[in-house]
Amino acid sequence: MKAIRIHEQGGVEVLQIEDLPIPEIESDEVLIRVETAALNHLDLWVRRGIPGVPLPIIMGSEAAGEVIRVGERAHNR
Repeated sequence: MKAIRIHEQGGVEVLQIEDLPIPEIESDEVLIRVETAALNHLDLWVRRGIPGVPLPIIMGSEAAGEVIRVGERAHNR
């Protein structure tokens, strides 16, 4: 999968497009094939240096796409 990830905090120069393995999901999670993603203010604050955020981190806290895998305990409540 493609992801925008940061390994250190800073300006736009720290954003890196990376190829990552498709993650395994937990029993209460779903896996989404993302078709559209966006960066918002939270991503900006994380990139600039909110304390306590573990790095590296994948950016893009808003996304839309198709659910392709559902964990056995996942539900839509």
